[in-house]
Amino acid sequence: METGISNESLWTHLKEEVETRFGFEVDKGTPINRGWLNQKWKIETNQGVFLIKQYNKERMKRYDLSTIQSALHTQNRLFSQGIACPELLMYKGELLQKSSQGERFTVMRFMEGSLVSPVNLMSKQIQSLGEEVGKLHTLLNDGTLSAKSETLFNIPSIEERVEYWQSEIHKCDEQGLDHIRSLMDLQKTATLALDLKQFNNLTPGWCHRDLWVDNLLFSEDHLSAILDFDRMNYDFLELDIGRLIISTCMKNNTLNREAVQAFLKGYNNTNELSVERLVISLRLVWYMESTWWIDINPHDGDPPKRFQQEMVWLARHLQQLENMMNGEKRNNIHVLTK
Repeated sequence: METGISNESLWTHLKEEVETRFGFEVDKGTPINRGWLNQKWKIETNQGVFLIKQYNKERMKRYDLSTIQSALHTQNRLFSQGIACPELLMYKGELLQKSSQGERFTVMRFMEGSLVSPVNLMSKQIQSLGEEVGKLHTLLNDGTLSAKSETLFNIPSIEERVEYWQSEIHKCDEQGLDHIRSLMDLQKTATLALDLKQFNNLTPGWCHRDLWVDNLLFSEDHLSAILDFDRMNYDFLELDIGRLIISTCMKNNTLNREAVQAFLKGYNNTNELSVERLVISLRLVWYMESTWWIDINPHDGDPPKRFQQEMVWLARHLQQLENMMNGEKRNNIHVLTK
């Protein structure tokens, strides 16, 4: 895949660009090996600690440039209104820079905090996360950004989705992919049992659209930063909620009800979220993402494998989610409460 100049040359080039544009003297640059294709460096300068994020040219082909630029300006507005997110530096009126060699990049203040595995997340941290996301949703939809006529996710009919899974099952049969076929069968069965009427009263609005543990930093007892606003767009707020719950409250293939309740408490401090809406959010995120992660092509890396496991778990438990939230144990479904 074409990725442009080498990492070493890219670092040298961007270091020079940043020093020239922002007047920094960069004392040290440390690569941050996270994310897909985009390159990042923590830089220590005479003016503080910052982060350079380079946008991979191949990955950029998947995105609309104006959408990313709008997301970055919104991120700075959110920062100014107290949301825990990085502040981006501006040069000649632009937040998304273009170097002399055509490389797109941003420079932002470095956010202190740690990535935390769902296994190790504490209730206080998850409650803080819920509170910040409730505030985030409120500010994103305060009228500054105009509503769109439709959301990015267009909910397919049951018939369309069943036809899709049947087509994938047929491919598995042709290629002898028995293990993947069993996962496809599970998705098809769960789809047939789904009632789309529960999605009639969803909440369209501006949302982050990439809220999961790798885009969150935590301190000892609270959320310290929400990262990567590049995919921000107009969609269902429930997709943010469902993605967060499945990402932060699943531990060892078990739903941690105490963690879910902590998120609910935090979100309700700054917005409104019922248990019923939370359950619908989980079902919605499964209905959207299941076709992304359950397919005949193997996924490389830990995040896609985790996403696939989440989709399998949700397909198996869609109809028992209300019971789980109420702390019941039925049909050998275990709910961790501590």
